[in-house]
Amino acid sequence: MTLTNKTFISSVRFLAVIGVVAVSVAGCAENKISESGNYNETYPIQVAREQVSITISLPANGTALAREDERRFKMFLRDYVQRGRTQITVESVNPDHASNVLSANGIMPGEVNFISDSTTPAPNAILSFTANAAIVPECGLDWSDNTSFSPKNLPYDNYGCATRRNMGLTVSDPGDLIQSQPISGGSAPRSDAAIGTYNAPSAPAAAQ
Repeated sequence: MTLTNKTFISSVRFLAVIGVVAVSVAGCAENKISESGNYNETYPIQVAREQVSITISLPANGTALAREDERRFKMFLRDYVQRGRTQITVESVNPDHASNVLSANGIMPGEVNFISDSTTPAPNAILSFTANAAIVPECGLDWSDNTSFSPKNLPYDNYGCATRRNMGLTVSDPGDLIQSQPISGGSAPRSDAAIGTYNAPSAPAAAQ
């Protein structure tokens, strides 16, 4: 009988050790988030370069683009203003005419680099620029974590992923995540006046 009790006690101790080891392993593998608990490190936003280009038909006379080309050109120009970091490359066999058309439609001469020895057939012109693009993390792929059990007191695996993904999708120029562009110009006159009033020493109270 004594032998049976000792065997039982030894078995209980052995099972207890297995339980402790299992909990330790589960605690290590339970969460993939970085040891610091910083979801910025766990779900980084990567910034890559991409080429943005369109082909438009230059008008035979004047500088007005066809309606569909004008619509596409405005979208292209808006995209360039938001995230273009290089000059616009224009491939056309008639660079002088292309320059007049683009200037009339909102592109300054200093923003353009013309390639005249192009194989692009007239009256077409190819416009392109290099832009930054955000590569965002995929979220919600694994919900197997037990959110009520975290021995290391770390957030669950998906914590912060949506925040990082939304930031990457909504940022105007992903290049700002690497290096922001310098501020240009001054504040608007009304803002300057308000800031000046705020920074000015307060006037002494009127004598009672």
